[in-house]
Amino acid sequence: MSLSLAPRQQQLYRVFVLTRNASTSTGAIPAPARIQLKKPNEQGHFSYSRNWSRDKRFTNVAIQKGDTPYQFLVRRLGHAYEVYPLLVLTVAWFGIFCFAVGWSFLKIEVWLDRTHTKAPWDWERARDNYWKQSTVVFDLDGRTRKRCEIMEVLQDEMIEAAKKRGTR
Repeated sequence: MSLSLAPRQQQLYRVFVLTRNASTSTGAIPAPARIQLKKPNEQGHFSYSRNWSRDKRFTNVAIQKGDTPYQFLVRRLGHAYEVYPLLVLTVAWFGIFCFAVGWSFLKIEVWLDRTHTKAPWDWERARDNYWKQSTVVFDLDGRTRKRCEIMEVLQDEMIEAAKKRGTR
């Protein structure tokens, strides 16, 4: 027994695939369901139809309110003014959070570049630029960005002594 389809079955399969694909390429609004529910005798609104708004086969897609995640989140903002302060606070918090994370990576204590054998806080590496490193955010007049010559001399003497001892 062969697993391939007989020529007649192949032809039927092709016709099925072609009609199936041809029926989806029109992009028109789909026809109503063949079987409709009977309207009850009671008064009120009763209408049943298939929700095709997210069906990719139709080009004239009418997105309904709340149909997509974005629409679900923002559809009530037009008249829900009590939510605006919460959104502003959330955006402000996120902005400050991103700024604080970015600023913290500028510190000398953070060692991201591991190509150097010495740490960024090692005196031989930081001697020429320690005073240029970012310290505090609100240093408007540059008080923390001054060279400390007494400390430089002391650090140089400590490095020399450590090299003489052999611990460096």
